[in-house]
Parts: sequence; C-alpha cells; structure tokens
Amino acid sequence: MSRDVAQVFADIDAFDPDKFVAHLTPDAQFRFANADPVTGRAAVREAVAGFFASIDGLTHHIRNVYEAGDTVVAQIDVEYRRKDGKTVTVPNADILVFDGDLVRDWQIYIDVAPVYA
Repeated sequence: MSRDVAQVFADIDAFDPDKFVAHLTPDAQFRFANADPVTGRAAVREAVAGFFASIDGLTHHIRNVYEAGDTVVAQIDVEYRRKDGKTVTVPNADILVFDGDLVRDWQIYIDVAPVYA
C-alpha cells in the first residue's frame, strides 16, 4: 500500500470491503458521516460492507488533495448508484491521518441523506 490517495479511492470504488481495509492500520479509527466511530480493520470492514449493501456502487471524483505532514484532506464529489438505478452526487471531505503508508485515523464528512431520498 502507499499514500497514493487516488489509488485508495479507486480501491473503494472497486466496491470491495477487503480492498478498503487493506489501506488501514490494524487498530485504525474510522468514522463515516454521522455514524458511530469504529476501531480496527474487522469493525471497519463490517461497517463498510453494511453500507455497500445499501447501494449499488460508487465513484469518487477527487477535486483537491491537501497534505500537511501525515494528514491528507481530500475534497471529493462522490457519485452513488442507488438501488433504484438512479445516481446522486454529493460533496464530501475526507481527513486521513497516516502511519507510514497506512491510514490510522479516517474521518469522512458527508451528508448521505440524498442517497436514500
């Protein structure tokens, strides 16, 4: 794995929870939107798999990436494919704190209400 943020989001777009957690430290902290934070790869995998089950796919369109030390902030438009066949795109910001090449803290700031509206 590497700090290649484009690759991180491409692996998420592959819609495979195992690819997602391969970018995390074993004890990573993860919070998606207003969900409760989870800790550790297994818990993150379970949370991500649960979310993936509620949609038919997603694509991240990276607009900007800002780096400061071990912290990366990504400004992204996320295109979601809903279960009804429609797509909706919502803006978000991800804050990833790295430990080496792996993410140890990942906060996703997004309003997913339009995905389910």
